[in-house]
Amino acid sequence: MSTGGTEFRITRLAFDEDVRRILDATAMTPISVKQIADRLQIPIAKCYRLVRQMSGTEMLKSVKQRGSEVSLYSSNLHSIDFRIEHECLNLVVEFSDGERKVFEVLSHFESPPEAHG
Repeated sequence: MSTGGTEFRITRLAFDEDVRRILDATAMTPISVKQIADRLQIPIAKCYRLVRQMSGTEMLKSVKQRGSEVSLYSSNLHSIDFRIEHECLNLVVEFSDGERKVFEVLSHFESPPEAHG
């Protein structure tokens, strides 16, 4: 289990349409931020910001191209699931590189009170 807000950054990013488009664009072949921005028609500053955030959560992996200073990026996200396990709400993130992270979002939540009618 982990804390520190990473689970909220991942969740927020996962619901962003441009992030999903970037993940799709980088799924098969690593490409540069400029190529991502051009292909998806995302402003370059926004694209750099999203790629930096996605790299920080390991949703994207940087691939160094030999002989070049330009970084290429490849999607590393396999799946994101919310699960209720042992009275806790967990965010389970599985990465394409085989890593799996479980974040406890809400612990020991109680059942809602019964409705009185």
